Amino acid sequence: MSVPTSERISLRARIPEQLISNEKVVFVEAFVVLVLVWSGLAHGLEMTDTISSPMLVGASLYELLISMEWLIHVQTTLQRSLYGFVVTMVVGTFLGILMGMSDFWRDALKDFVTIGLALPSLFAVVFVAMWYAPTGLVTELTPTVAAMTIGFPFVTQNVYQGIRGVDMDLVDMSNSFEVSRREMIRHVLLPSVLPEWFSGVRYAFAIAWKITTLAELIVAEIGVGFMINEGMRTLSLTSVLTWTVLFLIVILFVEYGILQQIEKRLFAWRQSEGIAWA
Repeated sequence: MSVPTSERISLRARIPEQLISNEKVVFVEAFVVLVLVWSGLAHGLEMTDTISSPMLVGASLYELLISMEWLIHVQTTLQRSLYGFVVTMVVGTFLGILMGMSDFWRDALKDFVTIGLALPSLFAVVFVAMWYAPTGLVTELTPTVAAMTIGFPFVTQNVYQGIRGVDMDLVDMSNSFEVSRREMIRHVLLPSVLPEWFSGVRYAFAIAWKITTLAELIVAEIGVGFMINEGMRTLSLTSVLTWTVLFLIVILFVEYGILQQIEKRLFAWRQSEGIAWA
């Protein structure tokens, strides 16, 4: 027996708007559903040895936080990610400007950037590890260099597109009215390039996290990736998920607590237009 259309509309109208339209509320609802389904499968089908359970992971995470063992590993991973991120931004921005300002450098570098964009992450980690193996610095340098190797082509591509997207009519108009170079860079070039550059910043930071953790999982003796590998080695899914959840909490803090706040301040003048990030 079908519900009349008028009743469906009335039922929907009674649902608080926040429950279906507020992005944060919808995220919490999805998270609660995920936890309930996971818990139901784990305990209902007695599969806690196979898929662990939210309660086991929660208890393990609590013990880990209390012990403070996590601090040195998270700190090490953060440090490696930050080093890789900074080098990525410097190299990627420089090459992007070079390609955007010069047709010669665009033709010379574009194929290398394309190859870098398609380079598999695991291949980069293994290659860098083999490169540094004879030096004895493989555990210290591999996560940072691998993160830079995978990340900088994305920044280069974004900066290049931002420069190529500058409205040349505005540049010509600025020259016609003898606008100073400083004012032209501030009011014409930066508004065009900065959104693409910042999009590259966020993407590069996400890549740095992922590649650093992957490299730690393979070659490091300390760090979040190393601890995840330890959980895999001992077949402890609860341990793997505990470190993964801790890792995700830190990532979400950086994303929403730092990067999005910087984005709001930098692009407050564009809020009415809406900013869509890749």
